[in-house]
Amino acid sequence: MSNRPYEALVIVKVGGSEAEAAQAIKHVEEPIQKLGGQIERSTSWGRRRLAYRIGRQTEGTYHLIEFLIGPEKLDELKRLLRLNETIVRFLVLNRSEHQPPTSVFTTAQPSATAAAASGSRQEA
Repeated sequence: MSNRPYEALVIVKVGGSEAEAAQAIKHVEEPIQKLGGQIERSTSWGRRRLAYRIGRQTEGTYHLIEFLIGPEKLDELKRLLRLNETIVRFLVLNRSEHQPPTSVFTTAQPSATAAAASGSRQEA
């Protein structure tokens, strides 16, 4: 099977320095590469306060990783991420299915009742 595009939002435990945070992200990216995946982009969103306490953590470093990997290896990747003790939470999404919704207002034609309600009249 061919590789498919995915994105993972990872919350890593807060370390004392930026170097420690970068090292923790390397530990997140390594399993992707070991399973034959390719990292396209890795973006740090910085240190943020969590919405609620997770364990003893009240803050975390958010990181978005866009990558390609075979769908048959995704379960193994998730298992490895769950075993990583530096990760507080993670979410993996399929980028090809995660498209912004199209608005019905931009594609639909105005109806005759909507035109009448706006004050314009159509002659038959």
